Amino acid sequence: MRLFERFLRLLALASGVVLLALMAFIVLDVVLRKAFNSPFSSSKEITEFAMALIVFGAIAYCGWTGGHIAVDLFERALDRPSLRYLPSLLSFAGAVLFAVIAWQATVETIATLPQVSNMLRMPHYPFRFTVAFGSAAFSAVMFIQGIQVARRPHR
Repeated sequence: MRLFERFLRLLALASGVVLLALMAFIVLDVVLRKAFNSPFSSSKEITEFAMALIVFGAIAYCGWTGGHIAVDLFERALDRPSLRYLPSLLSFAGAVLFAVIAWQATVETIATLPQVSNMLRMPHYPFRFTVAFGSAAFSAVMFIQGIQVARRPHR
């Protein structure tokens, strides 16, 4: 598990580096636009590609550390011995959902392999594979968490 956690942390750190680079790029783009009326012509494409790397590179680590938003509206109503496996079942359902997303992203990527962006002529497949890989990693995290929740003794 420690190796898996380190791997997820490495992906999240890489996403953070991409986020910092994107921030610097956008600041430079705004300065060039306002000061010299000469922005980057491809800033929209670069931002879209970077967002795929940022979100899907870090989603699994965020889930692993419990960083996602959680709303406990129904916690008291659902805190019954008969419903003790509900959180585990929800984790498994999420794992299946993200496994399907990973599968479909892979199928779509393979089907559109030669597709490139308009301005930079950059291929789409590395970013689409990032979506597939990040979704698969998050699916694994949710599956592991489902098992951990199921093994936990009920209060």
